Amino acid sequence: MSKKGPQGLHLFSPQGKSRYSTIFRMELLTGKRMKILKVLVFLVFAGTVAYLLFFSSLGNLFLTPEGRKELVGKIDLLVRAAGPFGPLFFIIIYTLGVLGLPATPFNAAGAFIFGKVTGTICNVVGATLGASLSFVLGRYFLRDFGKNLLIGKLGELDRKAEKHGFSLVFYLRLALFPFIVLNYSAGVTRIRFGDYFWGTFFGILPSVIIVSFFFGSLKEIVATYRGPADLLQFDVLVPAALLVFSIFLPSIVRKIRGEAPPKSVPAAESE
Repeated sequence: MSKKGPQGLHLFSPQGKSRYSTIFRMELLTGKRMKILKVLVFLVFAGTVAYLLFFSSLGNLFLTPEGRKELVGKIDLLVRAAGPFGPLFFIIIYTLGVLGLPATPFNAAGAFIFGKVTGTICNVVGATLGASLSFVLGRYFLRDFGKNLLIGKLGELDRKAEKHGFSLVFYLRLALFPFIVLNYSAGVTRIRFGDYFWGTFFGILPSVIIVSFFFGSLKEIVATYRGPADLLQFDVLVPAALLVFSIFLPSIVRKIRGEAPPKSVPAAESE
């Protein structure tokens, strides 16, 4: 029984082979162009963020103390205008903001606007959702291009990341690895979204809670500030000490679980 293609050509005839070889090459070329286009779109996004952050007046809102104070005030006005939907509106601002901007000003804003408890909840939700959305964008725009680079030793690391995704993300979050860098780079790897989501959620809890309580305490102190001695209070010193302590959490957790310190990965054979 002869097989024919959509144009009536026999698949195994010279004309059929030539036609489908051309189609295959066109699809392959289209796939390569799409990979390049995705990377270019991401680079444009990253370049725009870098320009706004370092070469425009917007950057002062994140890079200077006066600017961060102004930023918190602007976010406060927007949130208050949202009325009862203020917390939800703030979470949306946080989620979209950390796609390309530092998270610390948003943590400060959440604590100053909503106080310690509600501010902590909003900050944790916003940070988790923002990190998850960044991961999805990194997976879509960069994974196809990045997996071609993850060969040899990097390929072995990529396979380990898939197997130990939760632990890897959890430890890196505890170690205060740069937030935005981890968000997008994890999307390039084989780490499963579920492992990434829960590793991020539990990994950021200590630092976000501590930072939120710290800023929330500062808000209360500023309202009644009389001198430097007012800073030597339990509500300020304990969060600050815990923040320093959190840096050592990954090593402590590994010792409790009886895990050996990370070792260098042996060179993997090329695939």
